Amino acid sequence: MKRALAVPAAAIALAGLLTAAGPAAADTGGAETAAGCASGPQVLPSLPPAAGGGISTEGVHDLGPRGLAVGASGGLPVYWTGERLRRVPMPEGYDEGTVRAVNRQGLMAGWVSRRSDRATALFTYRPGAPSVRLLTEGVAPGAADVDVSDTGIVAAVDADGTAKAWRGGEVVRTLPLPPDAGPGTVVTRVTGINARGDVIGAAEQSYDGPDGWTWSSFPVLWPGDGGPARALPVARAEYLVHNMAEGIDDAGRVVGYVSVSDRYDPEREPQTWTPPYQDHGSSPGVLAGQTEGDFGAVSPTTGVSVGTAMTHGEDTTAVPYQAQLWPGHGPVLALPSLAADRDASARAVSDDDRVGGVAVDASWVAHPVIWHCASRQAYVP
Repeated sequence: MKRALAVPAAAIALAGLLTAAGPAAADTGGAETAAGCASGPQVLPSLPPAAGGGISTEGVHDLGPRGLAVGASGGLPVYWTGERLRRVPMPEGYDEGTVRAVNRQGLMAGWVSRRSDRATALFTYRPGAPSVRLLTEGVAPGAADVDVSDTGIVAAVDADGTAKAWRGGEVVRTLPLPPDAGPGTVVTRVTGINARGDVIGAAEQSYDGPDGWTWSSFPVLWPGDGGPARALPVARAEYLVHNMAEGIDDAGRVVGYVSVSDRYDPEREPQTWTPPYQDHGSSPGVLAGQTEGDFGAVSPTTGVSVGTAMTHGEDTTAVPYQAQLWPGHGPVLALPSLAADRDASARAVSDDDRVGGVAVDASWVAHPVIWHCASRQAYVP
């Protein structure tokens, strides 16, 4: 979705080996207020758009120390130091990817793939290094989520379909299914790891047994102390209902969503699970003016969750996606977009009140963005 006026600026950045920041690509790129906070999202420099790319190939996916942000631009893995865009060096043969996570020491983790055959690999990278370190190749594209803890533990699903943890490029822990997992259960994604090493992910069960076919979806937690995995309780374990965990904070609070994949009447609602995980979680509801929403990330210690609000349906008027923030109490709040009637999505949140994501401007160009002082910008629609 990034095209037109954004391309020349990105081309100049490429010519300069991406060591200098490009000019602002939108006139609503976050004007500074008297309090030192931006009004609206700050637009970050970006690369030329990927062929056939859209909002999914652009944006900030995580936030690190000292102004570091990581994500994708033009369908390639990149990071920003302040307003300076830098490309992650790609392994030979790979031509697209994303940096999905970064820890407080600047260690990054992400995935790369080949458009020709969809071969996908997981990697880690440190800023300034001449190349990435591949952890595993042959990962299923749908399972290419990855996260990294502040102690340098990387968690993801390996090419063999097993959830694992790496450190220094070596596997240090295999993450098995919960002991009470039924037949036909597989881990589909690993989506988060916190400071104490708790890992969160998602599993599905598909089993055609003597009593008929069974299908369910549920979050899985692997405790950092090495204890057995456990399935988090869900309210609806039935076909088409997806119970997804997307992040975990340092206290063990898990965020995600519950969705129903119904073409005519879809449902999606943000969800949280809190220790000791004795119930099926709770939801703060959806953003006012929208019918659906989710949480994609939670801050490490401040309890702030962010995600996207949306409206779908066969007979429903199209409504732009809206970046949203929930401080842990009260209603879900909206974050300002780059332009009225244009999409915005929040994907990362830090303890210092920054939120990262992607937003579309009035010319239908998608930009990686950061909302500074996000809680002050959030509002009830």
